[in-house]
Amino acid sequence: MLPPKLLTEGARVDPEWLLRFLTNPALTDKDTNRNGVRNYLQVHMPTFSFSENELGKLVRFFQALSRQPFPYIPEQVPVLTAKETEMARSLFSSTAAPCLKCHATGDAQHDKNAVAPNLLLVRGRLKPDWVERWIIDPQAISPGTSMPSDLFRRENNRWVFAGPTPPSFQGYDKDHTKLLVNYMFQLTPEEQRRVGAAMGRPQASMLPSHGIKAGSGSSDPRRAAGTGGSR
Repeated sequence: MLPPKLLTEGARVDPEWLLRFLTNPALTDKDTNRNGVRNYLQVHMPTFSFSENELGKLVRFFQALSRQPFPYIPEQVPVLTAKETEMARSLFSSTAAPCLKCHATGDAQHDKNAVAPNLLLVRGRLKPDWVERWIIDPQAISPGTSMPSDLFRRENNRWVFAGPTPPSFQGYDKDHTKLLVNYMFQLTPEEQRRVGAAMGRPQASMLPSHGIKAGSGSSDPRRAAGTGGSR
């Protein structure tokens, strides 16, 4: 498996996160494998010993290449209600497309077969609008990716999940894609473990939580998929 393509890097990731990643690809001082996002890959991201000024120029280059505004103002992600969280959880764990089947979770046994980053990294790393485009049509962004397409279909001028949905979705007239994206941006280690346990999967992620609990009324303080084969 190869590292992700970089053509859409500026549209995909938060520039502040990218600067931190280029400075220290391990994203921690305690990990020496230099693979803070995709530790299931056998290749490691070098630092090239760039200066702070050079790193800043590189980040701005990726932003410009993707025609992104600079400075970047992070999008505020709406906090989900308890009902919306339940609905989004059903999409996240659907047997038609179980997200944790392919994504790393922090559990060593499970992650031996992981082909996509831990979804706890979504917030702080990715841009919400890009994530929505990605889950709608990943092949359009990265042809050949292992991320499945056709998860959502257009119906009554909105995006709806192509798989089965529980009765709670009756009367819900908003995009299912945005519901799932907002859920992922508010995902916490506790929530991921809960979903994993319900699916019968080990969930031992120790990544720091930046998530927002449903119904807390808090806004996203600021918070990150695309790969050659995954988010």
